[in-house]
Amino acid sequence: MFNMIKMDLYRMFHTKALYVIWIVLAAAVLFTTSMSREDLQYIQEESQENESTGDAAAEGENQEAEMINMGMQVTIPTQPGEKVTLFDQVFANLQAKFVALFFLIFTVLYSSADIGSGYIKNIGGQVRDRSSLIISRAAALLVYTVLSMALYLIFQAVCQRICFGYLIWGDAAQFWKYVGMQTVLHYALVLITMALAVILKYNVISMTLAICLTMNVLVIFYSAIDKVIHSLGAEDFHIIEHTVTGKIALLSMNGGSKEYLLALATAAVFGAAATALTCIVFRRRDV
Repeated sequence: MFNMIKMDLYRMFHTKALYVIWIVLAAAVLFTTSMSREDLQYIQEESQENESTGDAAAEGENQEAEMINMGMQVTIPTQPGEKVTLFDQVFANLQAKFVALFFLIFTVLYSSADIGSGYIKNIGGQVRDRSSLIISRAAALLVYTVLSMALYLIFQAVCQRICFGYLIWGDAAQFWKYVGMQTVLHYALVLITMALAVILKYNVISMTLAICLTMNVLVIFYSAIDKVIHSLGAEDFHIIEHTVTGKIALLSMNGGSKEYLLALATAAVFGAAATALTCIVFRRRDV
């Protein structure tokens, strides 16, 4: 198993797509950070105009319950007059699944590369249990997820300093707690995408489904299920709150132990189920 993991890591670090994804991620983070600066300036100017005209109604407009809309929206939680912290920017990008999009694109490319090239046929017959190839790939993707998250934080810190002229971390304890939990949730989403790529075997379909996951397209499907469940009497149940993408979007900056334990359980269940299903399919498939 250790040799398999070494082989997958070697293959991963010698894949050009890995470095292309990281370069594009760095450029995209710079873009979103600069856009956040523009948005904050606009909000502050609008807030000053409201104060000067005595318009108090505009202050309490967005007191609605949290909900997830279709699409991707990167919005920093910074209030007018406050300085944007690194925590604010990281929260905006992670909860919007903006960073996850890059993770999933590489996962599809990496997970299906050996299947498309025929390399898996040569090595598949040399192992006793082919499911070990999936576990090895999952281990390599764990390294990729952690390393990419670390690189994202570095990119974000640098871009924060460039665009805003200062770098404030925010609440350090909550920051690392939040980032750690989001890393676990992102890894579970990576495992789900790996399952899609291996089971479907078609890059275009797998990539499309991965993008749909980050764009909350399945909200339409979840809403239909919710209506059925609500008609049975469970009016407070929302299926998206119990999915990996839902947990990524709804995880709060200052969440308590219960919220984080539920998120961890969700990631563990979906990640383990996706890996197990991939192992079963790959074991029975004629490669």
